[in-house]
Amino acid sequence: IRYCLLNKDWEVFENAPTEGGMVVDSKIGANGGYNLVTLMDVGGNDDNCQCLLTLHNAVAAASARIHNHILDSLNQQHHLICHLKALKNFLLLGQGDFVTSFVESLNKEFRGRTSTAGIYTHTLSGVLEMALRTTNARFLPQYVLRNLGVRLMIDHNDPDRYWMGPPPKKNDDDDNDIIPWDDDESSIKDPWDYVCLEYNIDSPLDAVVHNSAMETYHQMFLFLFRLKRIEWTMNNSWRQSTELNHAILIENKAGGIEAPNVRAAAEKSSFLLRRIATIRQTMLHFISNLQNYLMFEVLEGGWDTLIRSIEMSRSLDDVIYAHDTYLNEIVLKSLLSDTDEENEEETKSNTVEGQLLKILSIALKFGKFQDHIFTNSLRGLESAAKSRKAAQYRSEKGTWGRTTTDENEGKVFYYLADSNLFQYVDQTAKEFDKALSDLLKLLRKQVYDANHVVDEKEDGTTYVLKNNYDALGFLLFRLDFSGYYARQAKSGKKNK
Repeated sequence: IRYCLLNKDWEVFENAPTEGGMVVDSKIGANGGYNLVTLMDVGGNDDNCQCLLTLHNAVAAASARIHNHILDSLNQQHHLICHLKALKNFLLLGQGDFVTSFVESLNKEFRGRTSTAGIYTHTLSGVLEMALRTTNARFLPQYVLRNLGVRLMIDHNDPDRYWMGPPPKKNDDDDNDIIPWDDDESSIKDPWDYVCLEYNIDSPLDAVVHNSAMETYHQMFLFLFRLKRIEWTMNNSWRQSTELNHAILIENKAGGIEAPNVRAAAEKSSFLLRRIATIRQTMLHFISNLQNYLMFEVLEGGWDTLIRSIEMSRSLDDVIYAHDTYLNEIVLKSLLSDTDEENEEETKSNTVEGQLLKILSIALKFGKFQDHIFTNSLRGLESAAKSRKAAQYRSEKGTWGRTTTDENEGKVFYYLADSNLFQYVDQTAKEFDKALSDLLKLLRKQVYDANHVVDEKEDGTTYVLKNNYDALGFLLFRLDFSGYYARQAKSGKKNK
């Protein structure tokens, strides 16, 4: 204990009343205590049962003092609660301003990259340091900040690990080039999938936050970080679409769609943007409700329970059990623990976890699609605006404003009116609705029990709310508050 707690001056019975090396405690009994030196009953009683009872009481009293010292040392000297809260704020993304700043900085660093080549740990450390200095996280104690780090989860045999020179990026730097959307991204390594925050736990706290617990923290971080990235991508695409609509309005006022063919293409592009906005809002509704459920119902509720359990703990084992239970509850309520390991590959697509990951994959891919389309469209409109300003300048100088046919006129509208884009958007909407309907169906099986008649649905199925699923039931209601997906599932059964 002296070695692990770094308290070499601590004495086992320094606070206990002693008489000649004997521990005396009023709780032991009227016969006094037990002499831990001579291993005899202090009262001189020769009864073996009485001696054993006295020894048991003496050991229990000594054990209580030792455990009290261990818990006091962990809480006061080693700041157990502060480190657990830091794990919640950083690895479970509870520090909102820090997470937002970190994601924005990573977006600037990773934008246009097609692999992890040219990305190094010291680069990510600079991004992390910037996020810490520009948010309220900079006010945290130094014993917390020095434990926080970031790493790139790249295989040691990966050739990109030793990449030298400028990193490979998409060829999107040409202002006059509008790049078509490529639906096949199987050959692209997304750097976002390889980033992981780390928090170093030293002795003696590693007895509570052991290796298995850290693996759970990293598992939850990767899931929550992916969810946060999707939310940020959707919000950023909304900002891009607002800027694009404003640029299109300026183009219309400048007479950029006067040609009949361009006007028809502009009408189609306007319909495409409205369709994209509708799908984006549907995805944002799901992402925001899921994130609110995880952050408030799961993480905050679990944290309050953990604090109460630690305060009531009487031994180190109680603290370890409380922390393990806290993590197990988070994984269970986060819908990530319903896959059978023996048949994981076969059944994952039919589980809540499999459907949830499928929905997130569809949403992330659609976010990348929006970013690509809006970035290229804004680049094209900016190029057209430059050509128009140059023509206006020449006209004011008394020369011909336009000497040749401007290839940029209407180019963006033709690009947005492409039938392939409409086809991809419609296909994405169908896939998302189907995946979400399947997820809601699986959630209803977890939340409700069909053995008792409590609430009769339109399809004749009766359900009763299972115990301990109040929060999940509320999430289910919020995801389908209007009953749209339930009606879709019902109509699908009738069509079959």
